[in-house]
Amino acid sequence: MDTALSAIVEGLLRGGVYALIALGVVVVFKASKVLNLMVGGLMVFFTFLLWWLAEEKDLPVGAAVVLTFIAAVAVGLFIYRFLMQPVIGATMLVTFIMTIVLGLSVILGISMLWFGGSAQVMPSIFRPTGNLDWGGVTFPRLYLVSFIVATGMFLLFVAYFRYTKTGLLMRCVSEDNIISQSLGINVKRIYAIAWIVGCLSAAIGGILMGSMSAVSTDMGFFAMARALPVLLLGGLESLPGAYIGAMIIGVAESLGSTYIDPHVTGFSELLPFILMLTILLIRPQGLFGLKIIRRI
Repeated sequence: MDTALSAIVEGLLRGGVYALIALGVVVVFKASKVLNLMVGGLMVFFTFLLWWLAEEKDLPVGAAVVLTFIAAVAVGLFIYRFLMQPVIGATMLVTFIMTIVLGLSVILGISMLWFGGSAQVMPSIFRPTGNLDWGGVTFPRLYLVSFIVATGMFLLFVAYFRYTKTGLLMRCVSEDNIISQSLGINVKRIYAIAWIVGCLSAAIGGILMGSMSAVSTDMGFFAMARALPVLLLGGLESLPGAYIGAMIIGVAESLGSTYIDPHVTGFSELLPFILMLTILLIRPQGLFGLKIIRRI
């Protein structure tokens, strides 16, 4: 029982980081109907950037974090203004292919050329050591810290969307951008904010994931392999769905690695996709997605 509880708790803690990564994809999709598959490449770039500033340039960790976040804002604005704005109105297939190519080819390639392709270790301040024992349930201290930070940032972003004027405008644009523009809402500004949020969530999620394992180019592919099941399981347009879907995927992955991997090597890597396909067969819009009614 202690082993099962430890696996479940560890899965929930990892799920918090998966939810933060998925947040950026959901926000961009809700605002502009663009499936942001650049998140993997962006995570790699910003995490390597933080490592480079702190370790190679010997900047204080606080200054390195601030500069990384400033870079995330600048990259978000650049992506929207010069890459995505020209294709506004294009089919979803065009933007889908474009984000895949930019994320897993261009941005990932830039990261490898600039920072090198070898794996690196985050500064020690991001890697608290030791395990915590709570009533017989054991889990790494690092996972708890990452979960608290990820969940706190997720709730902060959700509060921003729900309780600020800009968040209200973003929700209005997500319903119908043409009507929103006719009402005087600056739709382009809302799109830009959505991409900034997407880049910031990728940066924070990448830092947390890099702390939990290592900073490497494989992070990008791993993030996409977890973000897609989370998004399709919870629903592409649902922020609560992204969080709950991340918890489900995290627990499934942890239980699979504990009980199934010793007998079927690597099954835990496949389990999130099995869950995703099962849910999509039963409920194609995901657990909390919107069911679109088309009138003929």
